[in-house]
Amino acid sequence: MGPYTAFNAAYAYDDADELRSPYFGDPLFDPDEHVTDDGRGDIERALADVCADLREELGVRAFIATDIDIPTKRQVEETGLDEPGMTPLDQSVELAAVSDAVMFVFTAAGLTTGVGSEVGAVLGEFNLRWKDPADERKPRPRLRLFCGPSFGSASIDEITPAYGVDRIEFETREDLLAKAQQFLVNVERGAQRNGWPIYRPPVTASETDRKR
Repeated sequence: MGPYTAFNAAYAYDDADELRSPYFGDPLFDPDEHVTDDGRGDIERALADVCADLREELGVRAFIATDIDIPTKRQVEETGLDEPGMTPLDQSVELAAVSDAVMFVFTAAGLTTGVGSEVGAVLGEFNLRWKDPADERKPRPRLRLFCGPSFGSASIDEITPAYGVDRIEFETREDLLAKAQQFLVNVERGAQRNGWPIYRPPVTASETDRKR
């Protein structure tokens, strides 16, 4: 999970077209591979490539939320689909709930507007905020923040002290994959040792109607 749009200097500077590239140098985002036909920097493509590396090199079933084609509430309204749809946040919660491990990946190239609040909402769903008196629904060692070089975000920086989810720094794509492997091995060992259950969110009324 992470931002899906790359920062483009043209968003902020009128003379950005004079730059060699309007994008930040980044270990995951490549302007030659991850820009759409309409010129939008697409971090989602970069994250998809990371998932492909994880699947190929580590043999895990890595995916990002958009790999599963679930329409949003707005898409249902706009296209008249005969199903309730699901908000992006609810999709993130549901997928994080049933995953063995959850990685939040951030680099300087990504626009993080709103993403920090989404991460907090996902973690809050599992009662992981330190001051939350309820029992945690997903062990903190199953989740990890991975932040690239020069990345800075006040909201993301506060995740560890607020929710107790560790933050790992990485410098290159290869470094990220190596540290992701360490994280996943620790998750596997912890599950074998502690028998961590996977939290199943309660079925909502709309989901009950859909199953009927």
